[in-house]
This record gives sequence, structure tokens and C-alpha cells, in this order.
Amino acid sequence: MSAHIGSYDVGSDGTGLLGRERERTMVAALLTALPRGEGRVLHLSGAPGTGKSAVVRFAAAAAGRQGIRVLTTAWAPGERGLRHAALHRLLRSVLAGSTGLPTRERALLDAAFGGGVAAPGTGGPAVAGTCEPAAPDMCEPVVPGTSAVAGLVSVRLAPSAPAEPAAPAPARLAAAVMRLLTAAAEPVLLCVDDLDRLDGASRDTLRALARLCGATRVGLIVAERAAAGVRPLPDALAMTPDALTVTLGSLPAPQARALVTRAGRATGYAEEQLVLAVARGNPLALTELSLDGGHLGDAAGFGMLPATSRLAEAYAEDVEGLSAPARTVLLTAALSASPVTRDILRACTSLLGSGRAARAGLAETIARGLVAESVGDVGPAGVVGTGGAGAGAAELDEEGVGEGGEAGVGEGVGEGVGENRRLYFPEPLVRPAVLHLESAARRLAAHHALGRCLTSRPHAAWHTAQCVAGPDEELARRLEALAAGPRPGTAVLVALAALDRAARLSPDPERRAARLLRAAELACDHGLTDQALGHARRIDPSELGTFGRALLLWVHDLLPGNSAVGRERIAELCEAARAVAPQDPALTQKLLHAAARRCWWQQAGPGERHMVLRAFEDLRSGPRDARDAAVMALTAAVPLPQAEPPHSAPGPADSDGDGGGDGDGDEQHLAGQVAVLVSDLDRAAPLLEEAEAAVRAGGRYGRLPQLLVPRAMGQIWLGTQWHTAQALAEEGRMIAGRTGQSDWVARATGTLAIIAALRGQHDKALEYAAEVEEASLRLGQNRQLNLAALARALTASGTGRYVEAYARLRFLFADPAAPYAFEQVWGLAFLAEAALPAGEQADARTVVEHVTAVTEAGRAPLPQRILEYADAVLAPDDEAEVRYRRALRPGAGAWPLLHGMTQFGYGAWLRRRRRVTDSRTPLATAESVLRSLGAQSRAEQAASELRATGQATDGQSGADDIARVLSPQQLTIARLAARGLTNRAIGEQLRLSPRTVASHLYQIFPKLGVSSRAQLAARIGPD
Repeated sequence: MSAHIGSYDVGSDGTGLLGRERERTMVAALLTALPRGEGRVLHLSGAPGTGKSAVVRFAAAAAGRQGIRVLTTAWAPGERGLRHAALHRLLRSVLAGSTGLPTRERALLDAAFGGGVAAPGTGGPAVAGTCEPAAPDMCEPVVPGTSAVAGLVSVRLAPSAPAEPAAPAPARLAAAVMRLLTAAAEPVLLCVDDLDRLDGASRDTLRALARLCGATRVGLIVAERAAAGVRPLPDALAMTPDALTVTLGSLPAPQARALVTRAGRATGYAEEQLVLAVARGNPLALTELSLDGGHLGDAAGFGMLPATSRLAEAYAEDVEGLSAPARTVLLTAALSASPVTRDILRACTSLLGSGRAARAGLAETIARGLVAESVGDVGPAGVVGTGGAGAGAAELDEEGVGEGGEAGVGEGVGEGVGENRRLYFPEPLVRPAVLHLESAARRLAAHHALGRCLTSRPHAAWHTAQCVAGPDEELARRLEALAAGPRPGTAVLVALAALDRAARLSPDPERRAARLLRAAELACDHGLTDQALGHARRIDPSELGTFGRALLLWVHDLLPGNSAVGRERIAELCEAARAVAPQDPALTQKLLHAAARRCWWQQAGPGERHMVLRAFEDLRSGPRDARDAAVMALTAAVPLPQAEPPHSAPGPADSDGDGGGDGDGDEQHLAGQVAVLVSDLDRAAPLLEEAEAAVRAGGRYGRLPQLLVPRAMGQIWLGTQWHTAQALAEEGRMIAGRTGQSDWVARATGTLAIIAALRGQHDKALEYAAEVEEASLRLGQNRQLNLAALARALTASGTGRYVEAYARLRFLFADPAAPYAFEQVWGLAFLAEAALPAGEQADARTVVEHVTAVTEAGRAPLPQRILEYADAVLAPDDEAEVRYRRALRPGAGAWPLLHGMTQFGYGAWLRRRRRVTDSRTPLATAESVLRSLGAQSRAEQAASELRATGQATDGQSGADDIARVLSPQQLTIARLAARGLTNRAIGEQLRLSPRTVASHLYQIFPKLGVSSRAQLAARIGPD
């Protein structure tokens, strides 16, 4: 058994300690003071698992690196009854130096350790347990039955001393120990762990030693558990001016998350979040808790993860010190899915055969601080039970509580046990620890008693189900009630465990499959991929009927790794929707939505899209809701914006908690999805943000990437800076990767590629684009290629390669009959931008005219502005100014990227018309907006145009030597050539022919005294 149960791994040198900056500072101050003779005491206390031992080991490692001698001791099993055992372990490496001590100090040490220290004047070992006659007051009687610690040098008993050996007083022994330590040549740090668990004699001596550390080169760090019934060390240190006391609490969220990651037990993002929620910052729990391969166990009944042996051992002493009735009460309360005090006492009475014993046991657990009681339906954190609907709703009569109709639970518990009293655990981790420490037989007996005594039928069903081996449909139905309703935080564990158990009790294969599929859908929704796959694999499709096969098809489409199924799945989903439409309209709607999603991701042809729309029109009647709108937007050739977000009406499948309920974010998510599809980003942004908040609150981490990534894409156009877009895309990518959603990993990567390209991080953008292209082939999702094409096109235009950029963007519009997605509408702005320098104005006009025609029935504000921008950029010179002014009318600043592009296009057009003065304002505005966004290459392009007008830009002096020699346009060409651009690339960027660029360079070289581009770069710099 480890002596450091409560610690978490810090590595052999202590460098792995996470957080604890305050404690680090205190340790550093203590170690710094030791060589100066300013010995100090640092006292660490805290609940089990808070990392006290980790800080002690960190201090020991730091002291060793500074040349300070380190002596350590800690609790060891079997030594608690041995006097001075822990003290001997602390000093054993320095006891050899006791020969140089005065006679009195040597005798004290000899008396404490039972011999082994040389007797004065003899050179041999002293008589164990004896004292010098001159100082009889230095000894105390030794408790009969004690013995010396193993490992001492041989002990020679005194034949003339038949009396019981005596032990020295703690204060005098502490003085002798301090004399021994101060004789050392170097400073000494004493590290004492588990002080509250050490033998009493060692503990008292160490308390006395703490008062003697001042003005010495001896430092003391002690750690003890803060628990009821243990004498606190700070009282003993009150006389020590330099004593520092600190209570270790929970780790802050960043350090807690890092510790979970380092422990490596939580394999996915959702599991990591569950561990964080259950552990509440306790370092030991953070390193030990996990889903244990999907075996949820009894702890799932109250929404917690199962304890490991190491975590349970941290609380073992609390349990072992209880009386038998109190231990039964503690087990029953820990196991109970209901927090009602009366129900738990009733079950304990059944187990103990006595209501009086049950009440006495409850009083003992409350007195020990293991359990507490609250009044009302809502108690503090750690409330016993799941807190689900129906907990303790029914009334009990007084006779059901205990013997003689007595309702009280004893002194300090309350006068009566009313139905509004609830039990809770002040330290919630005690609950799974207790279950781990108790035998399976005792847990089963407690389940049986709780199943008979709980007044909440769903909770009683949970306990009864643990005792039933055969099929029981009625019990399975009652269990399903636990999976209904909201499931915030760790409550999803309750629902998953209930559905799993209900499936095991189901005699009918169809019902068993339905319950397993419901559990798989729930696990997918919460990002628990392994659990979802585990539930789905337990289903035998050959046992299913029409409804079961349709449900299996729907859940199969949710599971990760199934997106690569071919387009034939679209027909299967439509057929399944038609088959179950009379039986379950809600499942019909979900199947049609799945088919529509596949149409969109796989860029299905007109045949598949019409198939989905026909099925939708045939099967869906009455008012349309958000999911219906999503089906239409995903399959229509040109999705049209809606005036108001649609409202969801929960169907039969939604009433059991599978979505569509109030406050779960489903309605906002679907409405936001529709708004994104039609590029109505102003409406999508608040809807997606609201849905994200609801999804996070409900722990539905499987949905997060589907909200974060669209939000990131919207922020590209809506944001004034791209930090938010970058952060959203990165988080979405991370969560998607850790929840097995490869399609959304690719989507997030494509978004990051576009951001990188716009920022001028071209190499990174191309790396991301290559990842997206590979994922598109692997997943069979052509839609992903659009983002990769946009990223590569923006990289090309950002480096002046407008011909390549135009060709890549034109590919997005190769099929006029294909549905236009929002990526293509966005790409239209960049297509128009590249058309002029690429010499493709005529072709670009045909694309713009076609998009304008097919979207005539209605456009969202952003697509309307993009079309106005494209119309202005591609307009003949005699119409361009009017169209630019229309594109720049009030409200254009709502989309900063498009606004900056429009201002730049207008300013460049004015400069080409030799209206230099007029061009400066739009060009300066463009540079400011684009630089604020982080679009560096575009900002530099605007700055180049601005310099060509003769106006200095930020960081550029108008009196610069080179600027005086060259004209503004020559200066711009020289700077681009110094960056390595070819004549053709320079011409594309400045709307000049390659021959004109070459002519300018022919004049520039002699003016600057250079004869090559390399010399030009050295002369003016690449920037």
C-alpha cells in the first residue's frame, strides 16, 4: 500500500507539478532561508487527493538540487502502533552521527528507538528503553506491547532491568533530534507526509520539533489530511512565528484539464469533460477517473464515474473506522439513486433489522462529516441520487421509518424526518470510493433494500434491476423513465446506464434494439463515440422488423466512420422514411434530414435531390418546423432565406428527451444551419451562439463542432479581427477529432486554410488545403473540396498569381445546374477580384449574371452585397463609379472583409483613372480595415497602391531616399520585384502588362545603382 495515496504524479524530480504557484513560492522562500539560518515550517493540509504529497516531493526535489540534505518519512501500513517508527524512518540516515552528541541527547535517542545508539563511555550499544540516573524525568513509560522498528542495528537488552522500558517526553526528544540535525554540515529539510496517520509518539515529537526550527538551518514541511476528528497542526505551530499554513484546494480548470490529458485515462473529449465534472479539480481523481472501457457500474446510478483502487484507498480509513450500522448507512446512502432521507433510513432499517440502529448509524456518519442533511428539494453539491424527476415525490407514513414509529434520526440530525429532507455527501468522491471498498454481496443487498423502499418508481426500478437476472419488460419500461428529460452534466451517465440495463431486461429483440439504439444516439449526441459504437454493435439486424431497421439506419448514419457510404444510402433513407411514416413521424423527419445531409455533403445530382424532396412533400404535411426547413435548404438548388426562424414542434421521438425540447438548442441549431446555408450570417450568428450555449450546458459535446465551425466561417465575414474565427475553428477541429467526427475535422481544417490564406500565411494554408483534399477522398464528400479550392485560390491571389486564382475559383461554377452553396457565393467575390488582372472580365460577368438570375427570388444581405461588389469590379469604366458607390452605401461596414475589398477596388479604379487625390481615402480605408483584420498581403497591396498615389503609409517616410529617386509607381514595382515576384505577377497585381513592368525596371535599376533583382532586394529590402 502506498504511503502517498493522496498524491498525483509529479515525476521523479518534481518538475511535473501542475499549478500550485502559491505553494511553489512558499517552498522557494523556505529553501532560500535555510542556508541563512532562518529555519521555517510549512504546513500543508487538504482533503484526500488534493496533491499534498506531490508538493512535498516537489520540495524535496528542489532542495536536493540546491545541495540541501533531505530527510523524509511517511505513513506505512503496520507501523501505526509502533512508537517512534515514523521518526526513526526520518532520522535513520543521520543516526550514525549521534555518537558526537552529549550523553543526555544520546540517551534520549536510545530510549526512543530501543537501542542502537552508542552508550556513553563504552562505545557499545546502549540499553534499550533505559535512561541515565541523573535525569529520570526525561523518560515516560512505553506502551506495553510495542517493539523496536525493523532495520535498527542490533539491540542488547539490559539483564538487570526487568522493568518496562520508558519513552522520552516529546519536547525533550525533539530537542535531542534538533541537536542531532544542527550538527550536520549542510542545511537540512525534513519532509513529513501523512502526519495524521503516523504513530502518536512520532506525531507529538514532530509537533514539538516544529517549535525549534527558528534560527536554525533546519526546515520542516509537513502534510496532513484535513478531516474531522484529527487534531490540526496549526495549533501546535502557533508559537512558531515563521510557520506558514496553506490548505490545498481544487486545481483551476486549465491545470485540471492538463492533468487529465497527462494521465491519459480519458480517451475522448466528452470523457475528459465528464472526468473534470466529477473530479471537481481533485488531482488524484483527475488522474484516476475514467469511463473504464464503458463499464459504468453502480456509480452511474447517481451520475458519477467508478472509483479505482487507488482513489478508493484514499478514503478507506474513513470507512474502516465506522461502526457496522454506520457503515451500512454509508453504503446505502452512497448507492441510493434517491436523496430522500426517509427512503434511505427505511432501506437501512430493512438491512439492519432495527430502525434505532439505522438512525444511530446515520447520526454517526453525519458526526464524522461523511454525510450531511439538507432541507428542500435542492441540496448542495454532492446530493445523494440523480436529482431526476420523481425523486422522493411520494409520501411515507411514520411507521415506515423505523421501530415504534419514531421518525427522528438522533441528536444533531433533526427532530423529524420529513419528506423534504435530503442527504448529501460534502465530499462527493466518497460515494464511488465507498462502493469500490464494499463487497459485491453487500452492494447487492443494499440494491435490494433500496428497490423495495424508494418511493420514486424510476429510482426504485434502477435498484431492483441490479438484482434481476432474467427478462422483465415492465421493469425495463420503468427504467426508461430515468433516461427521459434533460441530461445536463454527468446525468447522461444515468440515462446511458438505465437504457443499457433496460435493454438487457428486454425479452423482445425489437424493443431491445430500440433501447440500445436510443442509447447509441444519446451517446453520439454527447460525444461518447466508443459507448455509441458499443451499443450499436450489440444489435443483431436479423432480429429487427421494419421500424427497428429504420431506427438502425438512422443511428448508423450518426455514427462516426459511416460518411463514406455511397449515394445509394440516400435512397435507403428515403425508403425507410416512407416505411415508418404512419408509425413514427418524428423518426420519418430524422431520416429525411439524414438523406438531405448526404445530398449536401456528397453534392448529389438532381436525381437524388428530387428523390428526397418528393419523399418530403409526400410525407410531411402541416406547418413546417426547423428540421423541415433544413431539409429543403440542403436539397434545393438555390436555398432561399426565410423571413423568420422556423419553430420546432416536438414529435413523439422528441418527447422522450432525444431532442427538440425547450432549452436544448436544437431549434436554434437547425434555424442557424438554414441561415448559414443561405449566407444569412447576421441571422445565423446569434442563433448558433445561443445553440452553442445550450449544447455546452447540456453536455452534448458531439454537437459542438457542428456549431463552432459554422460560427468560425461566419466570423471570417462578420469579424473585425480573425482571432475569434481562428479560435472557434481550432476548438471545433480539436473536439471533432476527439469525438470521431472526421467530416467536421475536415470542415474546420478548410476554415483554418481560408483564414491562413487571407492572413498571408500561404504555406500553412496549402498544408491545410492538402489535408482537406485527402479527407474529401477518404470520406467521399466532394463538398469539402470547395473550401480547399477557396484556400488555394486565395493563396494564389495573395501572391499575385491571379490567373491561377481565377482558374481555381471558376471551377466552383463549372456546373450551372448544380446547387449553389454558400462557399460558391463567397467565392464569387474573389472570382470577380481576380478577373481583372487575369484578363477574364467577360467570363466573370457571365458567372455573375447567372448567379444573379437564379437567386432573383430572394437573397440574404451578404450575397446581395457580394453581387453588388462583383458588379462594380467588372463594370465598364463609364458605369463603375455608380456601381461602386452603390456597393459602398451605408451598412457596407457590417462585413469588414468585403468592405475592405470594395474600398480597395474603388480606390484602385480611381487611381487608374488618374484621380489620384480621390483614390487616397478609399485606399487608406482599405489598408486600415484589412490590416485590422489581419489580412496582411491584402493590406500590403492597398499600401502599395496608396504609395503609388504619393501618400506615405504607416511606417513609411515620404522623404525616404529611394522615394525621392523613384516615382510612386516605380517604387511599388521595385518593392514587388524585391519580394521575388515575376514581371507577370507584378503586372497581374498592378493591372499592367509584363512589358510595361519590364520597362519600369529598366529605368529603376540605374537610378538605384543595381544590376540584378538580388541587388535590388538588398538595396531596398524585401518588405
